[in-house]
Amino acid sequence: MVEPLIITEQRGMIGWITINRAEKRNAMSQEMWHELRRAALEFASSDARALVITGAGAKAFASGADIMEFGTTKGTPEAARASFLAVDDACRAIAALPIPVIAAINGYAVGAGLELAASCDYRLGTEQAKLGITASKMGITVGQGHIQRLTAVVGMSWSLDLLLTGRLVDANEALRMGLLHRVVADHKALLREAQALGELFSERAPLSLTWAKHVVQRIASGAPLPTPEEDAREAIQCFETGDFLEAVQAFSEKRAPRFSGH
Repeated sequence: MVEPLIITEQRGMIGWITINRAEKRNAMSQEMWHELRRAALEFASSDARALVITGAGAKAFASGADIMEFGTTKGTPEAARASFLAVDDACRAIAALPIPVIAAINGYAVGAGLELAASCDYRLGTEQAKLGITASKMGITVGQGHIQRLTAVVGMSWSLDLLLTGRLVDANEALRMGLLHRVVADHKALLREAQALGELFSERAPLSLTWAKHVVQRIASGAPLPTPEEDAREAIQCFETGDFLEAVQAFSEKRAPRFSGH
């Protein structure tokens, strides 16, 4: 039986997506990008409180688009457009998820693989991680939406460094530039930490996490800020939720709150 190239599962309240092409360092075919988008949309309507995206094996998270497909996926303007949109649609779907998304980076996250990681909210990496965008070495460009997300993560200076040089950075440098939030020793530790972080997120109020993502992404996009009156009107809606009442009651009863997301 042939295993799927995109594996989905749910461990408790934590969803997992595994890019399952270890023999090719998890290079992503066009169909895999379509499958990744479908998987993200499925988790958007599930009861998962957080999502982890990782790659099969210890050598790669995702080594980018499958170069062996370039003859067909880039051969005509129409094919190149479809290929571009497959990557872009998947990354946008992941960035738009209402739950926290964790990239568990085991080894290489290169090109579109790094674009995928930058679409996630939190990035864990092993000490063996290598990250970069090699478009300048191949005579290709990167979509503006991807550059916007990368720049929101590391700033303009580091984005230009990665885009202009095409170099790969190791885990420690990625940590210093803010591309990684945390570095762990190895693949086993990575999977363990990703699940633990997902469980921590699952204990927080879902509406608060969704709102935090929405506001941070809106600010990072350069969208105009609301007026103070509009800001207050949006912010005080939380006091009408069951989760806020549950938090107050749990505090008075000296217990952990049981949030429902309503």
